[in-house]
Amino acid sequence: MIEFVLKREVQAGFNQIPMVARFFIPGLIWSCVLIWGGVGGTATATAEELRVFTDKSGRTLKAEFVSFKDNQVTMKREDGQVFILSADTFSAEDNLYFRQKVNAQTGSEVKASGRPEAPPNSVVIEALIDGPSELRVKKDGIYWINGGNAKPGRHQGQEEPTYVDGKPWRPNWKNSRANNGVDRTATKSVDGIDPKEIGFQLLSVSISREAVGIEQRDKIQVNSIGEELSILIPDSQGGSRWYRFALVKKP
Repeated sequence: MIEFVLKREVQAGFNQIPMVARFFIPGLIWSCVLIWGGVGGTATATAEELRVFTDKSGRTLKAEFVSFKDNQVTMKREDGQVFILSADTFSAEDNLYFRQKVNAQTGSEVKASGRPEAPPNSVVIEALIDGPSELRVKKDGIYWINGGNAKPGRHQGQEEPTYVDGKPWRPNWKNSRANNGVDRTATKSVDGIDPKEIGFQLLSVSISREAVGIEQRDKIQVNSIGEELSILIPDSQGGSRWYRFALVKKP
């Protein structure tokens, strides 16, 4: 059953009616802002500008992409209504489309034609991060240390592995049942890796593993702690992101 909660607010002197709509569906809350067109009627998007977008539960919305900023997507439906939605609502394919449009509009050098190649002689790590997470690198192995937030791969109860050179690694946490909280994993063996002989290179930060580009988030902190290398990902911004980086073995 879908419940619509609508709120109208008329501002004196303006012939506009903002309307906030929230759609409550079991297992999903989709919030958006609908803004009626200006004085004298609404604009209509052309067929060439319209696209069918899909949310994570499979519902579709036919609309025109308008803008993307601070993880919020503005789009206009064919009847002229304008929506502002969180990009987290949409599928990975749609999020890639959003970034392609931004690249085209801004002339950004970040292209969506393919993922950046990993540097030679490196180990590539990919993980879904939400909040402070630390990857420790020691002789021939790696392990995670988590803060009070969602554990890597566990944001909102997900079960995403950490990928090591494209192969899934499901970390063995001390408290395996908890998705959140201070915890650490057992060490995963990685042959030929030495914390004293590697460098760090960030390859991408994006809302989906398939997307490209480096979204602006907190700066990753790389430090030596005793005999180990610490890679601390603060990620204090809202929403989880896929981080892809390389541990580059020095020649």
